[in-house]
Amino acid sequence: MTVRKIVMPQGGQDLEVGTVREWLKQVGDPVKKGEPVVLVETEKISLDVVSPGDGFLRQILVEAGTDAAIFSVIGIVADEDEPIP
Repeated sequence: MTVRKIVMPQGGQDLEVGTVREWLKQVGDPVKKGEPVVLVETEKISLDVVSPGDGFLRQILVEAGTDAAIFSVIGIVADEDEPIP
């Protein structure tokens, strides 16, 4: 498996940032492709961001309550023993 990035979605036109509201999974938890892993919010919408693939939530790069740029990487999904660059 390859390392897969969880990305802050746009959630509306002309938006530059979103806020991570709540991680639904913790580092080390197994995840399935399409399973909600994090709740994010923009000024226009709240939505669940789903896992881009099967594996484990290996890293949380943006903590709950923190803003992140649209399309920035906020978390990493990978195999349990896969090196993360």
